[in-house]
Amino acid sequence: MTATRGTGSCWLPVRKNRKFVPNLAAQQAESASNYLLLKRLLALIESPSGGIFGVPEQGRIVITETERSAYTSFITLAPLDRFDWLQVPQLDVRMYHDAKMAEVASINGFRPIKGSHRAATDHGLHIDEKQQINRHLGEWLRYCLSHGLAVDPTQARG
Repeated sequence: MTATRGTGSCWLPVRKNRKFVPNLAAQQAESASNYLLLKRLLALIESPSGGIFGVPEQGRIVITETERSAYTSFITLAPLDRFDWLQVPQLDVRMYHDAKMAEVASINGFRPIKGSHRAATDHGLHIDEKQQINRHLGEWLRYCLSHGLAVDPTQARG
């Protein structure tokens, strides 16, 4: 343990193995943003239970509402096209309608995603895996909304 100069004239110890503390305000803001983006994407698809959304040069994404209750929905975003050079994961997203938040519940069926991991012991996961995955969801939804288009399910087989 080394020491560093703190405020005033006292020396404070520096802890190298500090426990990761997630930024809850940032995570809630990301989840609220993801909820609004997902609602906008779902509004573009004609069927309320889901549909196909195409992204030029990226393939097609099947969006399905697999569960619905009064306060939550479970949405699956799965790739319809498989490319050797691009591996788009299947994202299962839980939408909380009362809180207006959405977060990734699982990736390719692996769940649950914990809020933090001990990097060395949790199978090589990053310490802030959940935060990174939800950020990825937001970036992917923004990309889909800016470059994508809703696809007619009758033309989707081509």
